[in-house]
Amino acid sequence: MKDRKIGLVLGSGGARGSAHVGVLRVLEENGITPDVIVGTSMGAEVGGAYAAGVSIEEMESAWRSINFAKVVKTLLPTFPWSGWSSGKRVLRMIRDLVGNTRIEELPITYAAVATDLETGLPYPITSGDLATAIRASESVPGLFSPVQIDGRLLIDGGVSDPVPVDVARQLGADTVIAVDVLVRPEEVRLGGVTLPDLRERFLGITKAIAREGARERFHPHVLAVMFQMSTIFQKRLSALAMKAYPPDILIQPDFSPDPPCYSDVKNGIEAGIAAAKQALPQIRRLISEG
Repeated sequence: MKDRKIGLVLGSGGARGSAHVGVLRVLEENGITPDVIVGTSMGAEVGGAYAAGVSIEEMESAWRSINFAKVVKTLLPTFPWSGWSSGKRVLRMIRDLVGNTRIEELPITYAAVATDLETGLPYPITSGDLATAIRASESVPGLFSPVQIDGRLLIDGGVSDPVPVDVARQLGADTVIAVDVLVRPEEVRLGGVTLPDLRERFLGITKAIAREGARERFHPHVLAVMFQMSTIFQKRLSALAMKAYPPDILIQPDFSPDPPCYSDVKNGIEAGIAAAKQALPQIRRLISEG
């Protein structure tokens, strides 16, 4: 079982990253310990915490303790304005979870994947302060200020490598289990305003004519359009990357019944547990064959 190195790749996906905790729980309960963990964005935080020895119970408790007030506190504006928030409070929260651990001291080979803002290329962080590396990998553009590491300005790894299977291979993983928690574009319900077709103007005032079978026009608001643009981009990038660097096993939790958000993880952890249990026979078979 240990002749082949098992790599676990935890992808980006915001609050859906809570599913990573559920996947880790199932793997741990079945005696499957990854030799390599690579994470992007929220996957970097969950994977880094696990590599640092944080228990599943502690991680579950941390997720379930998040509420709207805590989320708001992490988004206080900053100056200079390279991001809406400086991310200092986020860094403190990460450090409370993983301590002052250095990546090279971890018992598991680990990388947090960020994006080099100047080159646009993925930048795996494989040494240095673990909390800072996670914070860099989670630097959502425009929301949190970039992080400087090794003379580079780093932003969220999901911009360039949402599910970094390639990095796990580079770090020596023979068998790679990847967890994709990205939002699918078809899942998004666009917010906006529905207006009737405008047919007439009367005395300079637009008048909406209600006719039987009249086609209503939907106008999504700008934030909905920007979010959907990001969703399409990330999912398309992830699909192309995994075609080039396919994992041996791909786990994609189903969040459709009640998608999690930061202020309420809802069924996020449970979705990860269900998906991992479904993939367990395939994982066992692949490991035994190795």
